[in-house]
This record gives sequence, structure tokens and C-alpha cells, in this order.
Amino acid sequence: MSNSMSSSSSTTPVSRLLIIDDNEDITELIKDYLEPEDIECKIINTGIDGLEEIRRKNGYYDVVFLDLAMPEFSGIDVFNKLKEEQLLESNNIIIFTASSTQSTEIANMLKDGAKFILKKPSSIDEILDVVTRFTKKKDEFSKS
Repeated sequence: MSNSMSSSSSTTPVSRLLIIDDNEDITELIKDYLEPEDIECKIINTGIDGLEEIRRKNGYYDVVFLDLAMPEFSGIDVFNKLKEEQLLESNNIIIFTASSTQSTEIANMLKDGAKFILKKPSSIDEILDVVTRFTKKKDEFSKS
């Protein structure tokens, strides 16, 4: 199993991606494809640990992929805590889910600060496009 830091540590990553998802197969596959593109991937497999990482490094990650359907502390729980603690604005939260969550709930998450919904399964090109798009938006925002 590979570690969660890019092997090309001598260069600054183009993007930093936090993936909060309990499916280790999916998260490792995404990491294996994105790290050669100079995208640093940090994987966290539980909602509560993901929430703690965002609290500790608020705004550090260019993009946060958040799975909704996780046991014990779901992505919905994470999202609601981020909203309550006013941490949504400083983090590009992408809802990344195969969940059949009600469309009204997803619409509310978008209204409340989620930036995008990415349905599983997604191609690696779709994932790369989302990471690139929201990294550029963050860069443009930080320059103004």
C-alpha cells in the first residue's frame, strides 16, 4: 500500500486534494491516478477524522471530496458540522457519492456551500477536471 504523500516531494504540487471516503479501493485508485499529475492526495476513511483534518488545516486543501454514505459519522454529518462551524466558505467541498440521497437534500447542500456534486462512478478524467477547475477558482479568488 502506498503512503498518502506524493513521491515527487521535491516539487510543489499543483493541487492538494483531501478525499474523505470509506471505500479504500476507490480512494487508492484515485490517488494512484492523480499523484502523477502533481496532485497531492490525502486520504481519510472516516467522517469524524475527515472533519478533524479540515478543522486542523482549514483552507489548506484546494479541493475536498466528501462521500455522503459513510458509517457512524456520515458525509452529511461532516457537511452539517462544517456549515455550523462556518468552514464551508474556505473549503471547496465536492460531494462525491453513489448515494441515492434525495435531490432536495443535495440541492440544499449546494445552496449551503457545496461547490459541486460528482456522482460515482466517475471517470478519472471527470475527477481530474473537477480538481483542476476548483483549484483554478481558488487561485483566482486568492489573487483578488
